[in-house]
Amino acid sequence: MSTEIERLLAAAADDTDQPLTTDVDDLLVRARRSVRRTRIATVSTAVLTTGVIIAGVATWSANRNESTGPADSPRLTMDPTTGRVIKDETGDGVQTPPPVSQLSDANLRSQCKQADNEHVDFLRERGANSFDKGQPLGANWKVVVKAGAGNRVQAMFLSPDQSIVSTCTLMSVGQAQSYGRFSTKADVSGTKPSGAVANRVPDGVREVLVDLDGETEPRQALLGENGYYSLGFDASTSGRVRHVRGYDEQGRKTFEYTRPSLPTAATERPVPDSVTVKTAEPITPNVVLTKDPLTRKALAPPPPVSPLTDEQITTRCREVDDIYFSGRSSAQDPRIKAAGPVTKDWQVALKTGTGNKLTAVLISPDKKVYAWCHMLAPTAKGAYDYTRSAVQANGKFADDFSFGMVPDGVAQLVVDLPKQGPTRALISNGYYIWGLTGGNSDIQNVRVRGYDAQGKQVYTAKKDVDADFD
Repeated sequence: MSTEIERLLAAAADDTDQPLTTDVDDLLVRARRSVRRTRIATVSTAVLTTGVIIAGVATWSANRNESTGPADSPRLTMDPTTGRVIKDETGDGVQTPPPVSQLSDANLRSQCKQADNEHVDFLRERGANSFDKGQPLGANWKVVVKAGAGNRVQAMFLSPDQSIVSTCTLMSVGQAQSYGRFSTKADVSGTKPSGAVANRVPDGVREVLVDLDGETEPRQALLGENGYYSLGFDASTSGRVRHVRGYDEQGRKTFEYTRPSLPTAATERPVPDSVTVKTAEPITPNVVLTKDPLTRKALAPPPPVSPLTDEQITTRCREVDDIYFSGRSSAQDPRIKAAGPVTKDWQVALKTGTGNKLTAVLISPDKKVYAWCHMLAPTAKGAYDYTRSAVQANGKFADDFSFGMVPDGVAQLVVDLPKQGPTRALISNGYYIWGLTGGNSDIQNVRVRGYDAQGKQVYTAKKDVDADFD
């Protein structure tokens, strides 16, 4: 789930805003991360995004070397007692691999199953990933690698026909921080090379070392079955994998991947630093609409304003914000990071919910970034959904299915929801929302109508919205 979900579809179908060659965690972070314990109990997100991943690939790019080195080539230095790699072929020290998770395969399948269900449902709703036949995660899916300690685990599952590999990163019991399904075949779209690294090395590789941006020593990966490997839950690898090396049983390098240097959206289509968000001038309606002007039937009321104070909201959302940045991508728009962590100085522009249930839009002090925060409990130990995004060159935020920006000249908005029917939107500080959005479980394309102060329709447009509220 910014590199998030509809955002997700854009990030999947249009790779102009992200380097094409990337690692699985980076693909996961391109979707908004979302974690839910309730009826849908899943992830995205990642971003969540949290996340539901639309782009699916599981092959190495052509920028690789699979030739076996000469017999006298430099080799790894191994600890004779533990068998662990302690130095690479250049003599540099090597960080220890993550432990094998002690959770059973059945336990991991059970914990990740709900995330898989929502992921498959989302793909089906959007008509995406035609290569994925939607076979649900079950007992016949093979756990090819599981890395981590306690309930913080990254697991990868291989489908019975070996056409799909899924990655599930659990942050606690039943709570998946991110989830994705990927094809094990190249160029699944048929239109462009996939070129993504899916945490897999060729047959014959016995040890895997991974170099990450910002680290001076390589990490030894935990190598599982079928060539799949993991750096575990705590390794924030999103967008940071620059070099992967594979070695045979004699410690000779037989495989090498180097990340190509590709431009990011920030370098291709820079937004002037002076651009800040511009919201519509607020208009007070002379008459509040209670009936649909088209049908004369009663409108559903707008969602309530959250009773939580702005400081309570920024404090709670800061927890999720920290998690968001723990999986940040190096390819992310630099303005998102430059905005800094959520503090009480962020404007709570929009807030809805009852009790501890919350959906809010927060605006950074520099007015260049928004944070969208959905929480069903007072802390990040409960279910949440979260994303950030930066302003576009036109001074507007990209269209989002979780909230909207009020069009100019509009005093009231009606959203034609499929279940509730025409619903008055809650408007605040130039933003609007139609319910307690979050989780992305039911995205619908609906009509949004805008009315001026006298109740005259001055705006109409179709919009994708999250139409399923907790």
